[in-house]
Amino acid sequence: MKNILIALQVAVLLMVTACNRSNEVILTEVASVKKDWVPDSRVALFDVNVQFLSNQIILTGETTLEEARADLIQRLKKTGVTVIDSIKVLPMLEQKWGITSVSVANLRDEPRHAAQLVSQTIMGTPVQILKSKGGWSLIQAPDNYIAWVNNSSIVSMDEAAFSSWKSSERYIVIEDCWVLDGNGHRVSDCVKGTILQVEKTGAEANVLLPDGREGSVKANHIMKLDDWMSNIQLDQKALVEQSVTFMGLPYLWGGTSSKAVDCSGFMKNIYFMNGYILARDASQQINYGETIDLEIEALQVGDLLFFGNPEKGRVTHVAMYIGDTEYIHSSGQVKINSLDKSRENYSEYRTSSWLGAQRYIGQGVSEGLMPVSKHSWYVNANE
Repeated sequence: MKNILIALQVAVLLMVTACNRSNEVILTEVASVKKDWVPDSRVALFDVNVQFLSNQIILTGETTLEEARADLIQRLKKTGVTVIDSIKVLPMLEQKWGITSVSVANLRDEPRHAAQLVSQTIMGTPVQILKSKGGWSLIQAPDNYIAWVNNSSIVSMDEAAFSSWKSSERYIVIEDCWVLDGNGHRVSDCVKGTILQVEKTGAEANVLLPDGREGSVKANHIMKLDDWMSNIQLDQKALVEQSVTFMGLPYLWGGTSSKAVDCSGFMKNIYFMNGYILARDASQQINYGETIDLEIEALQVGDLLFFGNPEKGRVTHVAMYIGDTEYIHSSGQVKINSLDKSRENYSEYRTSSWLGAQRYIGQGVSEGLMPVSKHSWYVNANE
């Protein structure tokens, strides 16, 4: 009898061990798919859970990538396990599109006002609404950045309404301005890059804000969006001229507007006003464009300079080279420093932490260097 009990115990142990190994294989596949498809959780989601049953598994959770979901299921079926797929592919909402309706909307890493500010969108910026929770929505901005925004900052719409907005008469704000009502009272402020629908133009333009508010702005502060997209070029002189208009602007972690900016938000602003959408963070921006030698002589105006921890190669700061050894950046405030030790504005700290440089001018289209005119959230494909 004792030998039989021992044999049974060994058999059960072997079965449990085999089961654990099988479970480990499945969990490894889930982790592998996430690593392959979502190396950067700032721009895509893949949060999948596995429930193990006797002879099958149940997959739950959510992702923004249908391709990743399909790849996972295909891999798991090859292990011989029966898969019950309950993964949600976001967005699942009928009104999955939104337009930023306040001058500057704050994007946070959690759905609460006290959460960390990670980015911003400005009025007229189109966003995709991935899901909603309480009074908040998880959105994806045109730069692919994913964060939470309070619902009071966006107007949601379905596919038809969004397509109609893209085909409407829209103008871009080229100078910070006020929208005023008929009595001269403020309706809203508008920062550079704001997109408004315009009903009539003259010395004063009658504009319609995304949430239906109406007012007027000075016509010389706006430009027809189609004309702007057709004529804007990524030009060295224009980049410098745009950048110096931010001089003295205060630094704000997560800031991306002409009210206040962080380092990468400043770069986004400069390039957006020259027709291009950049990746959100400095650690992302370094992955695009042409890599330039780490020498002052190799730099050209408009190149982005990246700084950080030389030992770890971790990027924590970005600036734009403006020529003659100088670069402009947001550090405490928007200011100009030099790479030349003989200059009064030389920064030993920045020079010692200089990691690399990337050239965007003259480079091809990519996710991190996308012309506004080619982004499907701003224009309809058949236009």
